[in-house]
Amino acid sequence: MITRRQIRAKVMQAVYACNTSGQKPEAVFNLLLKDLQDEVEELEKKKKLSGDTKLLVSLYYDSMSNALRYDEHIKSKAENWELDRIARIDRILMHMAICEMLNFEEIPVKVTINEYLELAKTYSTPKSSKFINGILDSLYIDFKEKGLITKRGRGLINHSTEKDAEKTA
Repeated sequence: MITRRQIRAKVMQAVYACNTSGQKPEAVFNLLLKDLQDEVEELEKKKKLSGDTKLLVSLYYDSMSNALRYDEHIKSKAENWELDRIARIDRILMHMAICEMLNFEEIPVKVTINEYLELAKTYSTPKSSKFINGILDSLYIDFKEKGLITKRGRGLINHSTEKDAEKTA
């Protein structure tokens, strides 16, 4: 059975391949992700689940098509860092995390951030996870304040925020 972390890792690799090869996104998807998509769809049918195919396809295409917009978000938080100085893998991971925070209502933000920090520990530099964590945490606060994050579903309620609100009331 394929996990969502494995899906994220494969998407990251495909986005990296697309960025470095100059190939069209559809060609890279067909080459690197199409078989995985078929496997995930079959698993979803067997288990009567949904969401992983959307994660695979949307995460790949949306993180690339919105890369410039996501770079602006990153730039706003990466004080004293020019975008071209940030490791390509780190930018890809942050693009994917931003995409997931903003577009996948069923995935809690804390899960998203933790998943991308783990991927950074595996695929990037030793200090990348701390850098990425700082940027994503700061963006999460901004997105939440601007009402850009909408989460739904079982287990997505942030209980600590509710308890904090009760204490101040």
